[in-house]
Amino acid sequence: MDTVGSRLRFRRKQKKLTQRDVAEWAGVSASAVTQWENDSTKLSGENLVLVCQCLRCSPEWLIFGTGDIENGININLISVREVPVISWVQAGNWTEVIGDPANELVKTTKKLSESAFALRVKGHSMTSSQELSIPDGSVVIVEPEYGFVDEANGKIVIAQTVTGGEATIKKLVIDPPYSYLIPLNPAFRAIEVDQDTNLIGIVKQIIIDL
Repeated sequence: MDTVGSRLRFRRKQKKLTQRDVAEWAGVSASAVTQWENDSTKLSGENLVLVCQCLRCSPEWLIFGTGDIENGININLISVREVPVISWVQAGNWTEVIGDPANELVKTTKKLSESAFALRVKGHSMTSSQELSIPDGSVVIVEPEYGFVDEANGKIVIAQTVTGGEATIKKLVIDPPYSYLIPLNPAFRAIEVDQDTNLIGIVKQIIIDL
């Protein structure tokens, strides 16, 4: 076990976990775990902490192969919860549907209100060649209890531009006296925010299945 990936794979199998189990705990795709185990991408930061908590192993052992395998990690630091995946039409009335037992559920480790929900991204308006890209099929975790509108400036948001219609995902840019919903894909046009626009929530996590 000379690499991070080989130690990750060894410990995962030792704990009788699948790649999907680790992925759901860390809030990433199963293919991301495959890439970590193949050492094709680097495991670091918050993902390192989450994976160590899932595998009940120390970061020192996983990264360097030294020290006690189960020493130095507090597995109770971060809790995992499930949030419902709702439709883009339902997002406009999320308070009425988040308790529906028929909803698909996704796991997240983010600290969220009980009102949080998830959406599966449709279309390519948020697909970008830049660092931040939210491609078709991604799942976004949404926090509808976000405080003041100014706190959403510069962030990815879910908004409803037509009463009763489907919600949309865009980047909110406030440039007084105007505000805009900006797509990350430059091939799509920006939407000017008006008095009928309903800001539903702020995106707190993006789960991309590579």
